[in-house]
Amino acid sequence: MRNKILIFPIILAVLMALFPGYSEPKSFVQNMTYKKASNLLFTYEVTSYPSNVEIVLQEEEKIKIGLVADYWNLNFGIIPTGGSYGRRQVMISNFENYQVRVYFKVYGSIKPLVSFSKDNFVLLPGQTETITVFLNTTKDTPIGNYSGQIDVIVKKPNLSFIPA
Repeated sequence: MRNKILIFPIILAVLMALFPGYSEPKSFVQNMTYKKASNLLFTYEVTSYPSNVEIVLQEEEKIKIGLVADYWNLNFGIIPTGGSYGRRQVMISNFENYQVRVYFKVYGSIKPLVSFSKDNFVLLPGQTETITVFLNTTKDTPIGNYSGQIDVIVKKPNLSFIPA
């Protein structure tokens, strides 16, 4: 019985070391940030972008549209409700001599509005992909300000025989 009690914490510690968790940030980034985390099998490179949008009522005569041109964020400006959308693009390149896996995480009130043209994919050595980040409204999207953070996560194997 004692051996069974000791095995559970060991298994839990190994799982935590192999699979680092990504939980909701306590506060969202204000500028693009970069961080790195590793475990026994993988290194995770996480680039975090601030993201927000102001959803406004669509009026027939006047449509208020906001434009954000900062390269370091995924802000969508001002978008009318009722089926409108905004889009931003992220270019991702693999400069390693092995394949990596790329995926996205969205946090905050903006999360239900955001989607990607491609997610959770393998990027081959030397390959570059341009991913479109969409912000979609529907007729039921309430007007207001939505904010959050979008993380681009690149998962790199630490050992050559492990697939990304």
